[in-house]
Amino acid sequence: MLSSATHRRWRLLVVLSLTFLPWAARAAEDWTERLLIVANKTLPDSVALARYYAERRSVATNRIFLVNCPQTMEISRLQFNETLRDPIEHCLEERGWLARDENGAVKRNDCWLLVLCWGVPLKIASDPTLQEKAADSMRSVFRRNEAAVDSELAVLPSGHIMLAGPRGNPFYKMEFFPPASRHMMMVARLDGPNVAVARALVDRALAVETTGLLGRAYFDARGIQDPGHKAADDYLRAAFQTARRAGFESVLDEKEDIFPADYPMTDVALYAGWYAGGLEGALRRRDFRFRSGAVVHHIHSFSAATMNSGWVGPCLARGAGASVGNVYEPYLQLVLNSQIFFERLLSGHNFAESAYAATPALSWQQTVVGDPLYRPCPFADDEQVNRLEATRHPDLPWAYLRKANTLIVAGKESEAASYLAEKNAALRSPVLDEKIGDLCVQLHSSQEAIAAYGRARSGYRDTYDIVRVSNSLADLLLTLNKPADALAVLDGLIRKYPAYEGRRSLVKSAATLAVSLGDKAKLDYYTKLLPPPSDANRAGKK
Repeated sequence: MLSSATHRRWRLLVVLSLTFLPWAARAAEDWTERLLIVANKTLPDSVALARYYAERRSVATNRIFLVNCPQTMEISRLQFNETLRDPIEHCLEERGWLARDENGAVKRNDCWLLVLCWGVPLKIASDPTLQEKAADSMRSVFRRNEAAVDSELAVLPSGHIMLAGPRGNPFYKMEFFPPASRHMMMVARLDGPNVAVARALVDRALAVETTGLLGRAYFDARGIQDPGHKAADDYLRAAFQTARRAGFESVLDEKEDIFPADYPMTDVALYAGWYAGGLEGALRRRDFRFRSGAVVHHIHSFSAATMNSGWVGPCLARGAGASVGNVYEPYLQLVLNSQIFFERLLSGHNFAESAYAATPALSWQQTVVGDPLYRPCPFADDEQVNRLEATRHPDLPWAYLRKANTLIVAGKESEAASYLAEKNAALRSPVLDEKIGDLCVQLHSSQEAIAAYGRARSGYRDTYDIVRVSNSLADLLLTLNKPADALAVLDGLIRKYPAYEGRRSLVKSAATLAVSLGDKAKLDYYTKLLPPPSDANRAGKK
């Protein structure tokens, strides 16, 4: 891992002359008039996607540019220059959107954003024949010239810079993102395992923007204290707090392992974690789906090395709307800063702004996948409630839950409980009943909590939702010294859901209670349901 001193030694891009404007002052039309959509002309689906995006986002057709590039995910540096970088630069100059002085320095850049469509290559392979004397002074780990296509194109306006190593991102950690920078562009891609997934990213983004993103947030830290790796956990803890303040029903896990397959993870709108190269645990369940348009991020060196496997591509195929990943090893200090990313995103910035404000380095390994103009949180909680009430939208309970959570964060638990009870009187939503149960536990209203959990159990249809609220009910009953009632709850789950992936852990918990109660009949039944662990389990394999 690299020290902060190494970061300070980076040669930054030239000092920028900028006009700083708050994000809210820039209308959506400003973006559509300052972007270029790039598609692979050799792939009809790529061209069709470019036209579809322009139509859905009301972008003029003269902002579509077709390149004749390879149809592979990985290309050589020469192919990148000849089929992507140089043609795009020529296009921008020819249309008057990019101008240089006699020394090659940028005088004007009216292109804030490149949107790469499915079929445009993903990454640039290392070329050991390219020797740069200036690279000799770099740390050896930086003397590499492979890169993500997105990240390399981001510095196109700066001219021909050194290829080895990363370039400091001048907008990293900026509170307001000034797109008027002459020396860089934001670059994102509409991509995925296939063109249908890439196209769905557009539809999901636009659909969510009418209501605002709603659902649950999960942050999967590892509980690491080692100074070289602790930063990633710190990012995730801070992102968790940001999601809580924004009103999302949020969970932070700090155990070493990722959320296991039997964890009752449902309605995922936000997810961030580390360190798995592909979908594992709860995300790998056959029936797992994100809420449409979910924003997800997982720290891993090769999370987006390909769109067909790994982490990013499969998540998008399961309903996520946007993700950021790495195509080659970036090193931990140079990955996306999850804290800043979610802070920007949940305060109303669009996906591209949020990603680039949270990106330490350019001309490096990061790819930004999703509709760059996607704004998942365009409304404050009250406005969101009003909009959904006006149409009686199916997600209205989630908007009420978000509002209640903001009250809880403000220390107004009793007010939140009254608010939920009032709103749920007509809706009878299991989502709200579960939260009412949680609040009643906090407020020491045990009987009200038992009743609310019971309604939630009856109202939910998803097995994992039912398991989650049932576990909450069983825990409450145990604190009330009612182990027989707690056992009855677990026993009901075991008998009703024989295919539940976490049935074994339920059986073990129930068996422990049966022993304490002296219930031999139930204990015998549970013992028969607990086959000896496999050799792999005995060896400690996940």
